[in-house]
Amino acid sequence: MKKLEKILFVITTTLAAVNISADISKLNVPEGFVVSSFTQEIDDARQMVEGENFLFVGTKGAGKVYAINKAETNKVLTIVEGLDMPTGVAIKNGHLYIAESDAIHVIRNIEENLSSGNEIISEVVFDDLPRQTMWNPLKKSWHGWKWIDFGPDGALYISEGVPCNVCDEADERYGTILRLADGKLDIFADGVRNSVGFDWHPVTNEMYFTDNGRDWMGDDIPPCELNRVSSAGKHFGFPFVHGKNIQDDAYKKPDGFKYEEPVWEFQAHTAPLGIKFYTGDAFPEYYKNGAFVAQHGSWNRSKKVGYKVLFMKFEKGEVVSSETFIDGWLQGEESWGTPVSPLFLKDGSMLISDDKSDSIFRVTYQG
Repeated sequence: MKKLEKILFVITTTLAAVNISADISKLNVPEGFVVSSFTQEIDDARQMVEGENFLFVGTKGAGKVYAINKAETNKVLTIVEGLDMPTGVAIKNGHLYIAESDAIHVIRNIEENLSSGNEIISEVVFDDLPRQTMWNPLKKSWHGWKWIDFGPDGALYISEGVPCNVCDEADERYGTILRLADGKLDIFADGVRNSVGFDWHPVTNEMYFTDNGRDWMGDDIPPCELNRVSSAGKHFGFPFVHGKNIQDDAYKKPDGFKYEEPVWEFQAHTAPLGIKFYTGDAFPEYYKNGAFVAQHGSWNRSKKVGYKVLFMKFEKGEVVSSETFIDGWLQGEESWGTPVSPLFLKDGSMLISDDKSDSIFRVTYQG
């Protein structure tokens, strides 16, 4: 176990205003909705979580974790820096949990200490994750960033992507969603190439997770996926099968191999990341218990796709349709932003993080 890390929080100096209003004006939302800037001061904004008075934001390449003081006109603080891709953030019992590539940190009583100006102490609470192969840094950088959240059972769930485009690693913890409870780590979902978002259905309590399909099989295959975990220990096909039944060209499916098919296939290379179910009352009833998914966008397709936020309509616990909720980040073949994660605030509005424009956008309904 690593020693405690003591890190003083530093109030970020006010940044010069970044004029992205013209870019915001390019975002298209359904009639009755309004999109605005929440903040433009987050370097590489990724996963977000809301506390009582603060919003916490993880980052990837920036190596920082931010706190945004909602009571002080969204004042931005840098509370941790120098970590390895600390994208994942979650809150439980007033404690902030942070996931970097090879460890889980906790800052206890985070809001109390921030409000009182106390020293911020980051403690490593778990470091037995597979990203320990320091002789091969690619194993850390390949899909090493994490999405984390606490499930209905109180356990911490952690995404663990594969250290490759397509491979079958000896360490069975790669290519999974892991479950951490009482200091014990086990595999909750297997055969998962690279999930960067999951949430639980508000009625069934079943986990739904996005999964990014492999590269270099063509422009249109394999699809990216939305999967449902009906029970722990299920296998979701990777690296042998992609989508519902696309065989990998390098890994032959074993005889008798059983896997869970995705409940929805997204267009190949759209890179679905964060997912959140909507349970509030501020949006029209149509959106109740549906899921919003951020598509980060393609990087190696001949014509770019993605760069939007989708709404997934559910009926009786099943996905029945997918539609564009926000687009406009992609203009022709150029993108000025890349949406990462949706988050619903207690006031009913929705935030969308964007790690290219270093922004967080806010969506409200004024219909």
